[in-house]
Amino acid sequence: MIRTPFAPRPEDMPFLRKIAWLVVISAALLIVWRAASLLILVFGSVLGAVVFHAAARLFRRIGIRGEGASLILGILLVLSVVGLIIWLFASQFGYQIRNLGTELPAALAELADNVDDTPLGLTAVAAVRDAIDGAAFRELLGSLSFGVVEIFLNSIIVLVGALFFAASPDVYKRGLVVMTPPAAREKVGIVIEEIALALRLWLVAQLLCMASMGLLVAGGLWLIGVEGWAMLGLLAGLSEFVPYVGPLAAMVPTLALAAPEGGQMIGLVFVVYFAVRMIQTNLITPFVTRSVVSIPPALTLFVILGVGAVFGIYGLFFSAAMLVVAFVGIREIYLRDTLGEEGIEAIPQEVDEDEPQ
Repeated sequence: MIRTPFAPRPEDMPFLRKIAWLVVISAALLIVWRAASLLILVFGSVLGAVVFHAAARLFRRIGIRGEGASLILGILLVLSVVGLIIWLFASQFGYQIRNLGTELPAALAELADNVDDTPLGLTAVAAVRDAIDGAAFRELLGSLSFGVVEIFLNSIIVLVGALFFAASPDVYKRGLVVMTPPAAREKVGIVIEEIALALRLWLVAQLLCMASMGLLVAGGLWLIGVEGWAMLGLLAGLSEFVPYVGPLAAMVPTLALAAPEGGQMIGLVFVVYFAVRMIQTNLITPFVTRSVVSIPPALTLFVILGVGAVFGIYGLFFSAAMLVVAFVGIREIYLRDTLGEEGIEAIPQEVDEDEPQ
């Protein structure tokens, strides 16, 4: 007896499609969970390639028309800037940390004299002393050393991947397009171009915000007399790459270096950071991000925290860029194509100097 192959009834097809989509989505979530670190490194490499090409565009604007030559110069420029920043941090912050180790005990003694009449103050000082004198502090230093090595190795992986992506981006773009159904390939290609443009504009806006943040913080710390104001301003500027969360973390070493000067200096540091944040939020950021995708601040904050919780510290670093990619993808594929929402604002197009006007 010949058994006929299974053939679902037509009325069962909608239910089977839902089951298939559920399986696909579950598999995708499982892959993201199991390979989270690898996916973050891949995204970091893609973002690095975008940075290299953005730097190459600068050289093309000044007259270097060869795409290969401009890309090489752009890569050298980015690597030189990154190397200079690492050297500045390694040299200057090492000196500041050594000074902090010698001055902090005296500062704690002075602080204890000022708060010896309050149980809460004495408890806080005792906790800090236990932290810097005990085994917990040595364990923290060991974990930090291991973290530095891990960051270095992952940075090498991201750099190599970024070089590969930057050298032949069309190969990887075609690979993504080919994996989609033929009817959707044109739209997928457009979405990839939109995402690349959004990332490029976002990076330019972030660089301007980072520069203004660093200059304002450095100037404010210089006015109140904090040592190492230049390096602390540089750290504050770099921290702006992770909105909201980064600047808060960057304030911690500033407070640590200001602690030996007493409570008044710590209060002035808070005033400087608060004033800079108000200027940055209300004046500078709205001006420099007017040509970038507009994402609500609350959504940005909670997405950054969520990505950091799922992907760890590396996800936190790339969370803002990942939000830009997700925002553009959802807008182009779901809101416009699926729901037919045509009134959604698009990304302003750049003027390409290589094309005739």
